[in-house]
Amino acid sequence: MRNVLVTGANGFIGSHIAHLMEERGFNVVGWDINPNAEKNVYRVNMVCDEITRYMESIKPDIIIHCAGMANVGESIRHPLLDFEANVTATYHLLEAVRESALQKTRVIFLSSAGVYGQPKDLPIRENQSLTPLSPYALHKQIAEETCLYYRKQHHVDIKIARIFSAYGPGLKKQLFWDMNTKAEQFQSLEMFGTGKESRDFIYIDDLTEALYLIATCTKCNEVIFNVANGKEITIRHAAEIFSHFKKVNSIEFNGITREGDPLNWCADISRLKKLGYEQKVSFEEGVKKYIDWIQET
Repeated sequence: MRNVLVTGANGFIGSHIAHLMEERGFNVVGWDINPNAEKNVYRVNMVCDEITRYMESIKPDIIIHCAGMANVGESIRHPLLDFEANVTATYHLLEAVRESALQKTRVIFLSSAGVYGQPKDLPIRENQSLTPLSPYALHKQIAEETCLYYRKQHHVDIKIARIFSAYGPGLKKQLFWDMNTKAEQFQSLEMFGTGKESRDFIYIDDLTEALYLIATCTKCNEVIFNVANGKEITIRHAAEIFSHFKKVNSIEFNGITREGDPLNWCADISRLKKLGYEQKVSFEEGVKKYIDWIQET
């Protein structure tokens, strides 16, 4: 049985990938600032030097690094906290891998499509230039560069997953959660932007399957992977699909662009498809599943 370490194991993506890896027969250990003994999740402060001895006790074959902050607005208000969560924690993790001489351990770093900023061309390829628009995106870029340094200088087996617009049960923030809050309070949606902005959405089950493929591939020379579905969906269309299931009375866009928000995203997922990735959950089905989860909880 192979050992898997998931950092941020109580988070949205971390909890789902930990569950999937357990289902596939891996021995999973989780690190998080909030422990959960029932799920084998231990309290570990990533921003410290003590994690080396924790790492040596686990000797993971795979590390899926989900820990960190993922809130653009908070990164603008508190950039230093975001830096520590996304850069400093990643540095300590990689140092622990190096000090433990775990050269055969594969590390999956969860980055963000935010590193692309506002791309000049669509679909976005992994080799396009990076122009982050927020402290969060900038810090993800710095963490990526740190990963590449450790890969080159210390031969750590690292893969970088640039996550696009993930959604699904367990996510209590971002677009659809905000839509639901507004729908419950006002029976209508007042949205930022024009509605022409677009994202490349990926449901959590498809996302974890993509991470599993990246974590276990044996003959993949690529280091960086876009994790998305390669489909551009406008925010207006997303709101209309949501409204269809939630029975919202009206949808309005205020024309205001929030700081740190790019306009249009659509990923080239050729690299991911070479690993065998296929979308299993359609956008409409995913939105319905998410709304059902909200109503159940």
